[in-house]
Amino acid sequence: MQLVLGSRPSQPPLSDTALIQAVRKGRVELFRHLYRRHYAAVQAYASQCMPGPLHAHEVTSQVFAQLLQRMVSGEGFVGQRFPGCLRPQLLGNVRSTAITSWHRAREALSPDFRAWVEAGGRWPWGEDGQLALAFQRLPVTTQCLLWHSVVDRDDPASTARITGLALHAVRAAGEQARSALRQARTDLYLERLERQDCREVIKRLSQRPEAPPTTEEVADHLRVCPACMGVYKDVSRLDGQLEAQLPVRLLGWWTGQDYLRAKAAIPVPLDDPPFLTRLLERSRVETPAQRSRVRRAPAATAPRHRGRKGAASKRIVRRSRAAVAVIGFLTGVGVGMAALAACDQQRGGQGHPPSASRSSPAPDDQPSPEAPASPTLRATDRVSADAYTSQQGTTAGSDPGTRVLGSSALLHYDRVDFAGGDTLADARLAGPPGGGAWIELVLDSPARLPLARITPTADGSVHDISVPIIPADGAHRVYVTAHCPTTTEPCIELHAFGTAPSMPPAPL
Repeated sequence: MQLVLGSRPSQPPLSDTALIQAVRKGRVELFRHLYRRHYAAVQAYASQCMPGPLHAHEVTSQVFAQLLQRMVSGEGFVGQRFPGCLRPQLLGNVRSTAITSWHRAREALSPDFRAWVEAGGRWPWGEDGQLALAFQRLPVTTQCLLWHSVVDRDDPASTARITGLALHAVRAAGEQARSALRQARTDLYLERLERQDCREVIKRLSQRPEAPPTTEEVADHLRVCPACMGVYKDVSRLDGQLEAQLPVRLLGWWTGQDYLRAKAAIPVPLDDPPFLTRLLERSRVETPAQRSRVRRAPAATAPRHRGRKGAASKRIVRRSRAAVAVIGFLTGVGVGMAALAACDQQRGGQGHPPSASRSSPAPDDQPSPEAPASPTLRATDRVSADAYTSQQGTTAGSDPGTRVLGSSALLHYDRVDFAGGDTLADARLAGPPGGGAWIELVLDSPARLPLARITPTADGSVHDISVPIIPADGAHRVYVTAHCPTTTEPCIELHAFGTAPSMPPAPL
């Protein structure tokens, strides 16, 4: 593969989201821009996980090939952490691919990464992990901007290309993103404060966290209230400590400056990766074959018509040939991916993602009009855990129809019908002994605030739990995620979830 040191290929003015949508619609050649845009980061991160550059390159190629397969097959990205940002998904796939190789041979990992895996691969949450929870509450676009500017520390030009922002707007947008994270962090504290005077003080301080308290009343409260003083110190120092705190909260295995230095030193390849080259060549071979079959088709026996009707018939024929060409291209893509899958199996590669029959569109995509609608699930009848449309990182539970979730897992259900008058969300589930875990139900997009947070009992047994909600109406996508204690993974066994009307008060 040809590499040019110190050179960066030109990038199209398309964001990652726009490129992904274009590849899904058949413009597979645009995948090369995603490959070049993220290659240095993925290769650098793989080099921190693997013992040498050749092993790292193998992992990098496998991660990108699987990404292309998911796009071509139509599989959505909702089953991943950070669904609106491609870079952290790619780095997470590097970790999982590397860990899979560790099961075959322990020496296949770098010493530091192997030690982290053997210790259980625990996330270094620090005190309470509140910063990561605050990050998860932010809109998808804000998360992606913070990731590239704070976690990956990409230059403004790269951040602008990835996010679709204008270059001159990156700095201001970054400041707004930090402010949104600071507010989300403050909101989490406000939810835990029970005293009204504490809540009022924190609300005032959140307006200008970088400035010292401006009123004697607030200063007096901070002197006698250690809880509020701790909140004030944490929020006021957040901007200065963000570069040190946020990466370890989000990546788990993080190699700090070593990764960043490696990324800066890795040149971007100018050639297409071999798996993309093979796919494009096969599609080019298949398309002329389809066209030649059209030209050899017997002519229609109907008499010719002149004038406007004849011209319309010629246009219809041209459109039909164009449609056949498109079908031929997509057929070639499918054949190419099948060939790649066969090659991967011969090399002992890892299993591929679920087939398109179990996949779903991304949260902001709309299904094509000709796609058959999935069967409607009724929330009032309770939705079985195994009735999902797609899943990521879950396993079958001990009882039939159940699923086990950890903090990185997700269940996605299409077309769940809600009754407009229901004011309770309920779930049948079991959590870890000692508690500390919960599930969240989110409607339509994982980036939205949860419809409900349901916490199982602390005794570890199966119970039916109900919580109040704002009534939802009509058919929605539902995403179920779990949040586990730092020492327990996975932690939730879900049997079913649904909604119900509020119970009337018992007669006196």
